Amino acid sequence: MRTRSVLLVLALVAVACGTATEATTTTEQEPTTPEPTTTTTVPVTTTTEAAATTTEAAAPSGPQFVLTTISFGAGSSVVITNIGDETGNLAGHFLCQRPSYYGFPDVEVPAGQSVAISTGGNVFVPPPGAIVIDDTATIGALNAAGGEVGLYSSANFGSSSAILSYVEWGSAGHGRSDVAVQAGIWSGFVQTTGDSAVISANTAPAMRASQWDVG
Repeated sequence: MRTRSVLLVLALVAVACGTATEATTTTEQEPTTPEPTTTTTVPVTTTTEAAATTTEAAAPSGPQFVLTTISFGAGSSVVITNIGDETGNLAGHFLCQRPSYYGFPDVEVPAGQSVAISTGGNVFVPPPGAIVIDDTATIGALNAAGGEVGLYSSANFGSSSAILSYVEWGSAGHGRSDVAVQAGIWSGFVQTTGDSAVISANTAPAMRASQWDVG
């Protein structure tokens, strides 16, 4: 009886051990593969802006004579202004309306000063404060319907380096127009009529038609 009990106990233990073994669960972990890390390097663009350097042309030094007013009819005359920064002398300078010319006498003109000379009209009214030349510029009649006046630094009238200032009105293509255009001091023509009394520069030097006003 005792032996049977012992056998029964051993059988129960064996059953229990087998059950425990079967109850053991092994969990296998799936291998973890790290995801590749992609590193993107953005190139840094450095823009270096060059400093802008503006060089303004220096204003001409010394005297600089330019035409500033042309009057027609009975009061026909020419006004010249020294827009430079020093006193100058008009001796050796000429007015031209081809084929007529006039050489200036010895006249000292301070900086900023104007000079007026009649061209043969019956009425001569110089602008206030202008130096008046007691002479007549023999360059022919100044007709409001069309004409030209050129100012030269010498009697070399066909030279673009000798012409200093120029204006033509009524139409283009007067006698010295090509010389002035070649010198780079003129373009176009001032639109006048037979009733126009005067043309005046609205800036100095006036190198194109739009820089002259008609009165």
